[in-house]
Amino acid sequence: MPTKQSNIPNRKELEKNYSEKTPAYELILNKLQETLKREFEQMEIHPTIKSRVKAFDSYYEKILRLLSKLENHKEAFHIYDVIGLRIVCPFLDDLQIAEKHINQKYDVVQIECKGSEHSFREFGYKSTHFLINVPKRMLGQCKIEEPLLCEIQLRTILQDAWSEVEHELIYKTDFSPFDEPMKRKLAALNANLTLSDTLFQEIRDYQRKLQMELNKRRESFIREVHKPAADAGLTIGQGPAFSDSNAKKNQGAKEYDPMGRSIDDLLVDALVAHNAGQFKQAIVIYSSILERDFPGHIKSIIHIHRGMAFFAQSQYKQALKDFTVSLGLSPDNHRAFFYRGLTHEAEQNHLSALEDFDACIEINPYQFEPFYRRAQLYTQMKDYKKAMTDCNLALKIDPVSPKAKQLKKNLKAYMRSDKQTVDVTEQQGRSDKAG
Repeated sequence: MPTKQSNIPNRKELEKNYSEKTPAYELILNKLQETLKREFEQMEIHPTIKSRVKAFDSYYEKILRLLSKLENHKEAFHIYDVIGLRIVCPFLDDLQIAEKHINQKYDVVQIECKGSEHSFREFGYKSTHFLINVPKRMLGQCKIEEPLLCEIQLRTILQDAWSEVEHELIYKTDFSPFDEPMKRKLAALNANLTLSDTLFQEIRDYQRKLQMELNKRRESFIREVHKPAADAGLTIGQGPAFSDSNAKKNQGAKEYDPMGRSIDDLLVDALVAHNAGQFKQAIVIYSSILERDFPGHIKSIIHIHRGMAFFAQSQYKQALKDFTVSLGLSPDNHRAFFYRGLTHEAEQNHLSALEDFDACIEINPYQFEPFYRRAQLYTQMKDYKKAMTDCNLALKIDPVSPKAKQLKKNLKAYMRSDKQTVDVTEQQGRSDKAG
């Protein structure tokens, strides 16, 4: 009667067969890895993707383990993780995006969420494992005729770090189920790593919200500072149209209690009010932030924000004061120079505005707006040659800017008009002499 011993596989034959297939496995993995990388880049996530073909020793050991568990040596069994990818994401929400994509894009055979139930040997937390069918087109390209499965593991960076350390601490050593102090340490470490992943995500969510509000505020400020007619430079010498349209939306400051609010919370509240056109409310919150004790370079930024809120209400004296205080705290803050220049321009103080735009560009010459605004200022001063130089520099940074293109077009017209005036004057002078 056949026994289990009679079913022991021939290692030498298995290794030979496995080695022959390995190059095709590696090619398949490379194709999958590159495809996933491109797909994730389109979704604007950038995980690290690792790949591996299972080492033959591990493959053979797994065969022996599976055979030892079979009651009937004739039962069929399969090893599904011969090829594998590990997708390591910085943040939990990236992980969710990657999971959703694989579910929708690939032929998923099985999904396993590891870490929901822990034994003494399983202190790791959640790791999602997909088993997918390798796309047929890839199999054909690699000249593999039979279906092939690929295991894809999805983890955060911390989950991946844990799995590597766990392997060394537990699976390569004799870890006793009765070692209670060690179990408690591992459980505490697991909790800390899980919390860290959550905190990283919360910090990222806050940064996204803050950046979104900052971008909205900057864009609306630039929009309101200069209306389209002035942007186009339709009239020679016409200055910026400093609009009060947002001021019409402004309301009196509501009662605001900053107690218990962190500086981060206060800043977001202020920016939300600012972007909603509630400038008085924003000023109240910015002022409450400035009453707190924190480094000068941070206060410099808050003074800029408050100055912009004052500017939006045409309170130019207060705005100038805030921008000047900001520069005293952080002399290389190019944004403070830019906004102070705009404020001087609003007060028709062209020379002071020019000095501030010059300082802004000297600190950071890789910005569109300062060159464009200085070009407009030179246009108002009828120095069309310098205006054209700045306009061209602005267009080098943003070649498709409609307002810079329009300004350049108008400058050419102004320069032609000036030349014609000069020619007529010279001709008239010659005629007078001849007469």
